[in-house]
Amino acid sequence: MSFEAARADMVAAAQAALATWAGTPSPLLLSFENQGLVDQGTQFDPYLCVDMLLVSGEQLSLGATKVYATYGQIHLVAHTRENAGTLLGLKILDHFLPYFQLKTFSLIRTQAARPAGAYPAQGWLCQPLVVPFWYHSLAT
Repeated sequence: MSFEAARADMVAAAQAALATWAGTPSPLLLSFENQGLVDQGTQFDPYLCVDMLLVSGEQLSLGATKVYATYGQIHLVAHTRENAGTLLGLKILDHFLPYFQLKTFSLIRTQAARPAGAYPAQGWLCQPLVVPFWYHSLAT
């Protein structure tokens, strides 16, 4: 299995959640992994960034069949304009959370989400939610 397959699981979950989004703003914009899909200088409506970070790995077996685990995190970060409150960002995270938390995808398995502290960035308030994941692979 590959990093690319893990990313495909994440993108599919985000697209599935986006397809059922019925709130404000409409449409909700998604930005994936440093692709520059949202111009923060001209964007006014809230949006969501979805990123995958590979964190660690370990060998799980010593036998003839070598199994290893890869550990990572999916970061869901709702962006709302500074001084506009946190409610809309929390609504966005509430909507996307069930599509990621405690799931088994084609490759990755996710754990319970962990909220992180909000932080300001270039006129936006960023509200992150971290979803740990792992997958097992065979060494070739």
